[in-house]
Amino acid sequence: MALGGTNFNLLSDTEKATYNSLKITTAAAKVAGVMEKYNDVVGVWVSNIDSGDDDVLVYEASIILVPCVAITSGALADYAQGSKVYFDAANAEVTATAGGNTLCGIVYETPSVGDETIKIHLMGALGIVT
Repeated sequence: MALGGTNFNLLSDTEKATYNSLKITTAAAKVAGVMEKYNDVVGVWVSNIDSGDDDVLVYEASIILVPCVAITSGALADYAQGSKVYFDAANAEVTATAGGNTLCGIVYETPSVGDETIKIHLMGALGIVT
């Protein structure tokens, strides 16, 4: 069962896997599938909505497909299954680079060279405790 719009890439079965979210009245329009840091948590917007409307920010998910820096052969080892990933707010994507970014999860499945999306276990509240 998919949650939200067509660009929201939650890959786990929501009947069996857990996810956590915040219901937020947004100050700006939001697009489904876009990662964002909202106060101290990193999450992915579920729906396409206008400013002033309610939306849901999923900040924890078993498996979700999110944008990442383009994976190069030299950086592939940094994205091995189980490796930490960080949210780069300036580029709205995950990266293996910790400096200036927010810890948001671990790699669920090692990507291939050239990939610009990655499957992660999203744990968007990690930035609060790190």
